[in-house]
Amino acid sequence: MPRVRNSTPTYRFHKQSGQAVCDYYDPVTGAKRCVSLGRWQSPESKLEHARITAEVAAGRPAGPTAGLSLNELFVAFVRHAEEHYRRPDGTNTNELKNFLGCIRVARELYGHSPAAGFGPLALKAVRQHMVAIGWGRKSINCQVRRLRRVFKWGVENELIPATVLEGLRAVAGLQLGRTTAKETAPILPVDPSDVAATVPHLGRHIRGLLEFQRLTGCRPGEACDLRRCDIDTTAPVWVYTPATHKMSYRGRHRLIHLGPKAQALLAAFPTVSPTDFVFSPKAELEERNAERATSRKTKYYASRQGWQKRKAAPKRAAGEKYTGASYGKAIRRAVDKANDRREQLANAADFDPVPAWHPNQLRHLRATEARKAFGLEAAQVLLGHAKADVTQIYAEKNAELAATVAAAIG
Repeated sequence: MPRVRNSTPTYRFHKQSGQAVCDYYDPVTGAKRCVSLGRWQSPESKLEHARITAEVAAGRPAGPTAGLSLNELFVAFVRHAEEHYRRPDGTNTNELKNFLGCIRVARELYGHSPAAGFGPLALKAVRQHMVAIGWGRKSINCQVRRLRRVFKWGVENELIPATVLEGLRAVAGLQLGRTTAKETAPILPVDPSDVAATVPHLGRHIRGLLEFQRLTGCRPGEACDLRRCDIDTTAPVWVYTPATHKMSYRGRHRLIHLGPKAQALLAAFPTVSPTDFVFSPKAELEERNAERATSRKTKYYASRQGWQKRKAAPKRAAGEKYTGASYGKAIRRAVDKANDRREQLANAADFDPVPAWHPNQLRHLRATEARKAFGLEAAQVLLGHAKADVTQIYAEKNAELAATVAAAIG
């Protein structure tokens, strides 16, 4: 195991020169540096050592950065991002993966170029490379903004001059119909009939997870993190406060209200401890194995002993909770099973497949229903958005209301 680097600059005596020197690792390049501080044990050398220690702790290089390459800037930013973009449990958010995506494209073209020389034309070249790869227009605009944030961080930490960032800000985003980048279809609410066709091919806990999200309009991750200790049951309408959510780093509170239907759903999923997750792959596996053992009609053979050992120490144990990725994968598999079943029962000409959909479309569906029944403000409160214009992305406009108005006055 390699020795852990000492992140604190070391004040030591240099025998050959009789001077005080400071050893430290550059926070940008990771290279080891040795700086002369002056006369040994002098107040000036102690102050210089204190300055270098403070700058290294702040992530700023204590040496010159005029020749900083783009690769070195990216390495320094990724180190910062790994510490900054974290959930309360210590795991990294998806934003780190998004940054790595845009950084990878920029490195392919300009990795060894000076960071101070990266200008608007270089940014346009990186953007055009994203178009050639096949990324969508909206995704490219988001990734270009992230790339600018990398340079903003570099300016903030005095790694590159501010003029670089000002030049990159002059690059406008790709506009609809005025670029060769492909357009991606907007995320629409899932059709309730498609949900009904998928549900029979899901396990009990995934069905409960789906129904809970369908009733509350919460995010998939918020439904996966549901625990009884996070639910206030003192009022007729219960209030679920997720331990963490998408905007928790901004200090916003997220309240998810549970009505009678959601309360009845939770009653069907009891937990041993209040801190256990309500919808659990481990509980799903235990229930399924217990059901199989009860319905078994053949006797157990001697070979079962080896199976019991493998079961006691499986190579991959079931998790305590579902994640957004495992939840979405279960939905995709259920859609495939539903299509296989339809194809078996229908003729080739009459086969009507269930389109692929993902859990976040349930949130869009609930928002659209709430907006139609109670208005835009109700949908905004349901989704937990700070601004109504964000809610309009999730909640489709009520076309029936527009038709009624047109029939009356149009």
